[in-house]
Amino acid sequence: MEENPDTNTNGDPPQDRTPIKQEKEENDWKKGSRLLSGLVGSNVLLFSSALLTCVFTEDIDIFEKDFLIFLTIMMAICILWMLFQMYFTWKNKNAVLYKDCQAGPIWMRVGIILFGIGALVMTSLKIAYTAEFEDCVTPTKITQPVIQALFILVQTCFLWVSCKHCVQIYLNATRCFLMVLLAVNLTIWILTVTEESRHHTNELQAYLYRNNSETNISDLSEDPDERENVNICGCKYTCAVNKTVFVYLYPFNIEYNLFAAAMIYIMWKNVGRQIDENASFHHGLGPGVRQHIPLLGLFTGLAVLITGLVMFIMYEVGRENLHKQWLSLSTFYFFHVTSLAVMCLANVVGIVIFKLDKRNMDNQKNPSRTLDMVLLLLATVGQYAISYYSIIAMVSTVPFGLLCGLTLTYSVLMIIQHSLQNVFIIEGLHRLPPSNLLNAHQGTSHLRTVDHHDAVRRRSMPERESRLSLTNHPRNERISRRETLTQHIKSHLKKRKTMKDVYLFLFLCNLIFWIMPAFGARIRFDTGLEVNFYGFSLWAIITNICLPFGIFYRMHAAASLLELYSMS
Repeated sequence: MEENPDTNTNGDPPQDRTPIKQEKEENDWKKGSRLLSGLVGSNVLLFSSALLTCVFTEDIDIFEKDFLIFLTIMMAICILWMLFQMYFTWKNKNAVLYKDCQAGPIWMRVGIILFGIGALVMTSLKIAYTAEFEDCVTPTKITQPVIQALFILVQTCFLWVSCKHCVQIYLNATRCFLMVLLAVNLTIWILTVTEESRHHTNELQAYLYRNNSETNISDLSEDPDERENVNICGCKYTCAVNKTVFVYLYPFNIEYNLFAAAMIYIMWKNVGRQIDENASFHHGLGPGVRQHIPLLGLFTGLAVLITGLVMFIMYEVGRENLHKQWLSLSTFYFFHVTSLAVMCLANVVGIVIFKLDKRNMDNQKNPSRTLDMVLLLLATVGQYAISYYSIIAMVSTVPFGLLCGLTLTYSVLMIIQHSLQNVFIIEGLHRLPPSNLLNAHQGTSHLRTVDHHDAVRRRSMPERESRLSLTNHPRNERISRRETLTQHIKSHLKKRKTMKDVYLFLFLCNLIFWIMPAFGARIRFDTGLEVNFYGFSLWAIITNICLPFGIFYRMHAAASLLELYSMS
C-alpha cells in the first residue's frame, strides 16, 4: 500500500504546513481587504472631483450647493468615526497590540499641528467672511466651514494619538474608513489648490492688463468673484480684510491636508501589520540633533533664507512699479540661479560622502519610506514638465535677451537640482544609521570574544602560552594600530559633521523655495516670455497643474532632509 505523504507514521497532522497555509490565507485576505477599501476611497474621491469640476466649469449654483452638501456629510461621517475610533482603542486594549515606530515621527506630528493652526485660522476667517452675507448666501456656505473647522480639530487629535497604531481587529471597517478619510483630505486639497490657482490667475490677468504688456490679452476674463453677489450684498471693510488675509493662508491649508493624507495612508498600510518593535529603530529627533550643531550649514542656510525673503519682498514691491519691474525681476532670477547652483554643489558633496562612507543599506519593508520615495518622484514630474515647457519657449524666443538667458539657466538648474536631490535623499533614507552599525559591530565583537574565551579555556597550558606569545606584538606596532584606529574614527566623525551641515543647509534652502511660490511668486508669468509663446490660457493651465506639485515637492523634500538630519 502506498503511504500518504501528507501524514506521518504517528498519525499527527503535518505541523510544518499549517503556518505556511495560515500566513498565505492572511496575506490573501489582507490584499482583498485593501482592494475593497481602495475601491471605496477611489469612488468617493472621483465622485467629489466630478462635482468639483462642475463647480468651477459651469456657472450653475446647484453644483456648488450639491458639492458643499456632499463634502459636509463626508466630513461629518469622518468626525464621528474618528471619535469612535479613539474611544474604542482607548477602551479595548487588544485593538492595538503593535506600534510602528517609524510612522508619524515627532517632526511630522509637530508639522501637522502648525499647519493645522494655519488651516484653522483660515477656516475661521472664512466663517467670518461668509457671515457678512448671511442674508444672501445659502446656509451650506456657512455650515461647511464650521464643520471643516471641527474636522481639522478632531483629525489633528486623531493623528497625534493614532498615527503609530497597527490595528488588529475590525480590519475591513478600519481600512474602509481610513480610505474615506484619505479621500476627503485629498478632496479638500484639490478644492484649496483650485481656489488658490484661480485667485493667482485673476491677479496675473489684472497685472498683465495694467502693465499694458505685449501679451495677447483678448482672452482675459474678468474676475469670477465679481460675478458673485458680493456687490449686491455690500461687502464691508471687515469682509474685504478677511478675504485678503485668508487668501494668504491657502498654503497652510494645502500642506495640512497633504500631511494628513500621508499619515492616513501609512495608518492604512499598517492595519493588521505585526511589527517587532525591538527590531526597528526610531526615526525621530534623536542624538544627531543634540550632539553637534552644524554651524556652517546653519549660517549658510540662514543666509539663503533671509536673502530669499528680502528678494521676495523686493520682487512683490517691484511688480507694482513699472520702472523697477525689470530690475527686481532680474535680481530675483539671479538669486534663484545662484541658490540652485549652490544647492546642486551641496547635493554632489553629499552623494560623494555617501560613496566614501560605506554603510549597509536597509532593505526591510517600510511603508513610510516607500511613500516618501513615491511622493518625491511623482512631485518632481510637475517641476520637470514646467521646466521643459519653459526651455522650449526660451530657445524659440527671438531676440534672446538677458531675461531669456536667466529663465533658460533657471529651468536647466531646476531639473539638475531636483534630480541630484532625489538621488541624495532616497539613498540617505535607505542607509542604516551609525548607531545600528555600532551596535551590530559591538554584538559581533562580543560573540567573537565569548567564542574565543571558550576555545582558549579548552586548550592546554602550552597551547595557550604559544598563542599568547604569537599575539604579543611589539609596543611600537600596537601604538601604530591605535593611531590608525583613531584616525579612522576622526575621519568618520568629520564625514558625519559634514553631512549634518549639508542636511541643514538643504533643509533651509528648500524651505525658502517653498515659501516664495506658495505665497504668490510667479516669476515665469511676470516676464511674459512664456505667455507670449504659449498664450495666456495655455500657459495658465500648464502652470496651475504643474506648480502645486513643485510646491509640494519642496515641503516634502524639506521634511525628508529633516528626517535624515535627525538620524545622522
